[in-house]
Amino acid sequence: MNMNNTNVIKIIIAAIVLGGIGLIAAKYISFSTPISNTAALNYQQSSSPAPQTIAVKVGDTAPDFGVTTLDKEIFKLSDNKGKTVILFGMAGWCSTCIPEGRALTKIKQEYSDKGVEIIGVAFTKGDNNDFLNEYKKIGGIDIPVALDTDNVAQKYHLTKLETTYIINKDGVVVYEDEQQTSYDDYKRELDKIL
Repeated sequence: MNMNNTNVIKIIIAAIVLGGIGLIAAKYISFSTPISNTAALNYQQSSSPAPQTIAVKVGDTAPDFGVTTLDKEIFKLSDNKGKTVILFGMAGWCSTCIPEGRALTKIKQEYSDKGVEIIGVAFTKGDNNDFLNEYKKIGGIDIPVALDTDNVAQKYHLTKLETTYIINKDGVVVYEDEQQTSYDDYKRELDKIL
């Protein structure tokens, strides 16, 4: 046998072995999630825009919720009647949430004496207090954040990170979006209602 025939035989054997491994793997690995259902699962990894899915709209009464922040403070929306509240749907592992957290830190510094309260709620399955602590530390973020222990995501139909609601002193939603909100955007919207 010459060298070319030996290489051809090695390639054929390798293809048979790899094909056999693929068949065995296919037998034992389940791909039961239909492609149409995977879009809802991909929000944790995708930075591409998702379709608009906001269910609580401007003009709606904001659903009540209560969460415990990392600082062990209880934040309950209904306890903040008479104040303007910013609800920031985020995740501790979300690097694109850091710029908005920084903008909210600046808003907190400038507007807390005007009755503005801010709460970041981490609503993804993979979140935990360690992620939230790192988010605050790495980002230099100084806003209250909490895990979603009161089904805030369900009440507000949160499916996309960086979803923001501004709730006025009467408990009515006056602003909502599903994208990164800048300091200037927050300032403009707050100045309209304060």
